[in-house]
Amino acid sequence: MTIVYAAIAAFAATGCAVDGEPRSATTASPLGKTPSEAVRQNDDSGKRLPFTTTFPDRWSRNNDGTKYEPCTALTDAELADTGLDPHSVSDIALANRQTVRGCLWQYASLRNSSLSQGTGNAPTFEERITDRDWYKTSWDIRIDGRLVMVDSTGRYDCSTTVKSGDAPVVTIVMRTADLIPLTELCKYAIDFTRRTIPKMEPPAP
Repeated sequence: MTIVYAAIAAFAATGCAVDGEPRSATTASPLGKTPSEAVRQNDDSGKRLPFTTTFPDRWSRNNDGTKYEPCTALTDAELADTGLDPHSVSDIALANRQTVRGCLWQYASLRNSSLSQGTGNAPTFEERITDRDWYKTSWDIRIDGRLVMVDSTGRYDCSTTVKSGDAPVVTIVMRTADLIPLTELCKYAIDFTRRTIPKMEPPAP
């Protein structure tokens, strides 16, 4: 669970709110169904999440700026091709109605390394553009014609931010062992972003 909390902290650091309501995973629903039977498990395209969520408001007005679902964007084979272990997937959400919606994976052969991708309505992509002074390193690139912000708070992390619909999609790579140059670390976040951008909605004007 430590890695998941680290990812939540990273998303909080990038400005993605994580407010929500803690909810027991064993609480029965009013209809007598278990949470997994009563709670939505599929994204907007009908793909099932790679885990069972017990949060009825995982999809909410806090993160409905895009229909893009980070947890189902790539197949297991596509995830493995990036170096991630598909079976290590975990939900970023630690509370019901949490703003950030997304997933975290661990790298199969890189010790203490993970990648997370999430989306939430606040702060907006435009607000993020004007609030980057606190990063140690920042630069911009374009992928498929879209502006992508690349940012890092230090030698252990690198993130990208791109707009899908009305919401930002943030990808964060964290590595706390066998450290590599920041430019190399950022290549992992940029590569994942490049692979998932085709799955995202065009940015709203």
